[in-house]
Amino acid sequence: MVPALEILDSRIEMEGRTIVDTISDNAAMGAMVIGGNPVKPDAVDLRWVSAILYKNQTVEETGVAAGVLDHPANGVHWLANKIAAHGDSLKAGDIILAGSFTRPMWVYKGDTVHADYGPLGSVTCRFE
Repeated sequence: MVPALEILDSRIEMEGRTIVDTISDNAAMGAMVIGGNPVKPDAVDLRWVSAILYKNQTVEETGVAAGVLDHPANGVHWLANKIAAHGDSLKAGDIILAGSFTRPMWVYKGDTVHADYGPLGSVTCRFE
């Protein structure tokens, strides 16, 4: 398990956006940045994983992973069961984003985003 940032790439305006819009937009997934210090999922209490999210060295968001369905593994468990019903499975090496525990933020050309996950490390990206 490693910390990650999801880069949203929505083609639908955010105002009035519904879950139907999000699904039709392929969940607005644009890219992901992974990094930090890899750890085994049982090495930490995942509910207590937290992050401080900076944009241009200013704190924009903070969050705790328990905000993702009470435990980030709950969404992964749901996914595994859902695809198993269709004869598929999660495989070693698959990259799965368990869910965000911070709100999305707008970024613009020249912005730098840094997510500090404490002992799990950090992830940084710059938008050019």
